[in-house]
Amino acid sequence: MPDLDDRLLVHVFGEADFATFNLDPEDVRARRKVFGTKEGDDYVQVIGALFSGDNWDQLKLRQAENGMTYEDLVANCLISLVAGTESVSFALEGGYNLVALGVFRGVSERKEVPSYSARFLGVSSTTTDDAHAHLSLVREGVGQMVGEIEGDIDAGRIHSDSVIAHMIHPDVGPEDASDDAEEVTPLPQSVMFHEMLGDKGAETVILCACDPEFARPLAQVDDLVVGLISGIVPTPHGSVGYWLWQIAPNTGHGFLQEQFVDLADFPNPTYDRLKTAETVQFVVVDRTTHRRSHSLLLRRASLGIDEFEAMALEVADSEPDADFEAACAHVMETVDPQEFLRQTLAQKSKRKTNLH
Repeated sequence: MPDLDDRLLVHVFGEADFATFNLDPEDVRARRKVFGTKEGDDYVQVIGALFSGDNWDQLKLRQAENGMTYEDLVANCLISLVAGTESVSFALEGGYNLVALGVFRGVSERKEVPSYSARFLGVSSTTTDDAHAHLSLVREGVGQMVGEIEGDIDAGRIHSDSVIAHMIHPDVGPEDASDDAEEVTPLPQSVMFHEMLGDKGAETVILCACDPEFARPLAQVDDLVVGLISGIVPTPHGSVGYWLWQIAPNTGHGFLQEQFVDLADFPNPTYDRLKTAETVQFVVVDRTTHRRSHSLLLRRASLGIDEFEAMALEVADSEPDADFEAACAHVMETVDPQEFLRQTLAQKSKRKTNLH
């Protein structure tokens, strides 16, 4: 396994090819910032062209006029292109060693002359130099950047027919639908904490995976409302955290979704990321296709996350032999979500209720 702690890996995701370049961070620190300038755009056009023909494996070994291989040429271009940028500075200062850079088809003034545009797709840490592993991280992280990418498309920086545009809005025809469904393993119907690759490294989002009949109507909702009631439910098997999410309450397409939280899991890095963020993404997906139906930002402070953790630590300390799975099964058998909601709303002073 390569030692990558003192390296900067830049994963380039292009229109038809991808590759990861292993750079020396000191070389990057020594260069001035050119991203967003004419010089930087020249680098973008070169990289965009080389990664748009689905033949990078052959091109990378060729020699340019200056004697450098195309692979070394792109690496040198990347050192200048990423130097001084916010994403790379954040990565170097925060101990991350992987930066993802997308170079996509842009909107050209002349149809016969292709144009390319670059945007950063996130930072992370990795113990492998395998570009395929990095691509998987990028594909997962792109789902969290839909709004920003749509903004680039609307502003004419990225072409509406680029590979990234099709990634965030896939067009699946009738013939493709069955093949696509066979490749996707359905998620359990639940709400869960989920790690995503974002602009600032790993980000914890709240993922609500629900059946198609619940997910699809939400795609047409402009202002989605989400409410949360959280509590700790005692059972013969130990206590369990019980979060009851109200999705689109008081509407014809609203529903309730339960989330069970293991009190023995605290403290943990995933929950810590929730606590340090000012806002938390709540993402609704069709559990059968993994496609996003809607997302919104919730105010972290209003979720009562810190207060819940304090209660969880206290209870878990007094119940060292709690059986989380058995406790969850007991709650599912004995607690009716609608009744729990009714009783809790009637006793707001005793439990935490948050509406967004």
